[in-house]
Amino acid sequence: MTAASALPQSSQPLATKGILASLGRMEPPFEIDRFGASFGLGPARPSGVLKFRFCFREVPFTAQAERRHDRPVLSLTGDLGILPFTIEHATRRRRLRKVLSAARQASGLCWEITEQHHIRVTGEIDLGLPLTPTAVIAGAATLLLRSGPYLELIVAVGGEA
Repeated sequence: MTAASALPQSSQPLATKGILASLGRMEPPFEIDRFGASFGLGPARPSGVLKFRFCFREVPFTAQAERRHDRPVLSLTGDLGILPFTIEHATRRRRLRKVLSAARQASGLCWEITEQHHIRVTGEIDLGLPLTPTAVIAGAATLLLRSGPYLELIVAVGGEA
């Protein structure tokens, strides 16, 4: 017997009863962008966009999962730091540009140098249905595996003195 079951029915909060009843009607998998609405906790996320950040191989990434034409899509953006100026590190700059050129051709991701000289990698993947935490992690891993060797090499070359 739990403490909640020992209380009279009228003492249990109505919201708790509603959530528990909702759980009984739902079947997994639970879609993460529609989770709150499924439990009667209010509407789904207003933007319908899930955003989070993480690091992979010392590279900070931002991730965004959203529905486009009712299909979940994951977008990743990684910031690999600043491309050194030619005067400071001419050899390292040439090596980084060479790796970026190879990455553009072979990884299937978009590698660019911004106007502020930041090296950035972006990619998107269709997650399929349903939009679950497992699908988001699998999508991120798939994109990162495509770029893994290039990320490692850019971090190594970028960290040279």
